[in-house]
Amino acid sequence: MELVKISRYPFLSEAREWVKSRGVSIEEILDDIIYERARRRGVERVRQAIIEGIVRDIPLVNEVDFEMEIYSYAIARMIAVAFENDYVLRRYALAEAKRAYEKMKEDDEETISSILKEFKIEYNDGIHFSDYLRYAPTWDAKWKLVNRELSNGYLKLNKHEIARILQEAISKKIYHELSYMFAPPEVKKIFGDEINLLKNKISFKKEFKKEKNISDFPPCISSVISSINSGRNVPHVARFTLVAFLNEIGMDEKEILALFSKSPDFNEEKALYQIHHITGKISSTVYAVPKCSTISTWGFCFPDEKCRGIFHPVMYYRRKK
Repeated sequence: MELVKISRYPFLSEAREWVKSRGVSIEEILDDIIYERARRRGVERVRQAIIEGIVRDIPLVNEVDFEMEIYSYAIARMIAVAFENDYVLRRYALAEAKRAYEKMKEDDEETISSILKEFKIEYNDGIHFSDYLRYAPTWDAKWKLVNRELSNGYLKLNKHEIARILQEAISKKIYHELSYMFAPPEVKKIFGDEINLLKNKISFKKEFKKEKNISDFPPCISSVISSINSGRNVPHVARFTLVAFLNEIGMDEKEILALFSKSPDFNEEKALYQIHHITGKISSTVYAVPKCSTISTWGFCFPDEKCRGIFHPVMYYRRKK
């Protein structure tokens, strides 16, 4: 029963604990032939989310089927994050929540009760009005509080309505988690073709190519660019961080090269080699952007008030966007 439940609701803490207990590394999930089926399903989850707006069910017969379904959710999350686009994150989160909604409409009261507890939603023969206001789709007239019967702070709802409340809670939870995630560089290498194919199919294609605004960059990155524009030489670690960051947010090599052209010791051939190496074009690795703690030890961390609670430069950029 545990496997069935967490394959239906892989966003639950039970699912996370189950995956932990298996001791499977990210590298194994992404590379091992054993998890090929999970990788294909992960891609399909994201494709369905973006194109159809809901993750569809597939037949699950035995224990291995359920296990692959659980792993596919973890893979799909990494793929969604690799798009580096807020629209994709929101759409994917909602699509998974819609799938859960369809499942909850069929499930027993015990399961629904356990999911309510997971989200700390008060239930006492009804849902507390504070939770209702937090998650109910009140843009719809029938969900407005004035159109509901309230008794001692609780609203009576039928099973489908409770499932709808939970759908919103699930969507918010998944989106919040994804917005703080960073996909391992290997994800773009392994699923790059699928990601690019989906980018070409969706309506926000131009959003990926629009000009990046330096005002959205974290102060550490802005300081490096400012130094280069002022004709000052910058240390290798600062150049490395700049290239990794610009590559991560989707700048192409011509744009990156144009920034370095103002450096006093600019050498196009040498600069291109370094860019290609860091971005994985001539190496086996796409180098990740260093964390804030690393940048701080390197001496070019200049935090502003928006850096509070931030531990990675891309997180800063994503929040500003």
